Amino acid sequence: ARKLAMWWLVTTAALAVLVPLDGPPVLNSPVYSLATLNDDGSTNMQILTYATPIGIAPRRTWALSLYRPTRTHANFASRRSGVLQLLTEEHVGLMHVLGGQSGADVDKAAACAQAGFGWVDAPEQCVTDGTWPADGPQLLPGCAAYLRLVQEDGDRLRAFGEHEMAVCRVEGMLEGL
Repeated sequence: ARKLAMWWLVTTAALAVLVPLDGPPVLNSPVYSLATLNDDGSTNMQILTYATPIGIAPRRTWALSLYRPTRTHANFASRRSGVLQLLTEEHVGLMHVLGGQSGADVDKAAACAQAGFGWVDAPEQCVTDGTWPADGPQLLPGCAAYLRLVQEDGDRLRAFGEHEMAVCRVEGMLEGL
């Protein structure tokens, strides 16, 4: 009887904290921005909702889900590379600029600069020692991490509804700038 009473107390307490929702739950998950290069060599950035590591050895591998039709999707499909930037709470004010607007309609670099996050080049030391390409996209300052991703050789984008998935190897990593 004592075990049954304990079970009832624990179960009742657990059920008391469950709350029905009218919509999908708000999740506390990482938020990323993907920096890519436009045809003219300028940088484009967009919020990237779906990104996950899928392998460690023999090399770090990530899967990205690219929304079509966006400039980021076109840039990645063309150049097969980009920089995945792990955003922090400091970047919350940039969500609409980077995720709710098109780079075709708004100057995202100017909007980020106005918000105090002017895009920057990779650190000179990383370019000089060859760990980061000199011709890569500019970066959003204040991110927790930066992953330079290159689509795997021979891999193609795979369609999943309004998104396409790219499997990428990590070619370089930087910590917050």
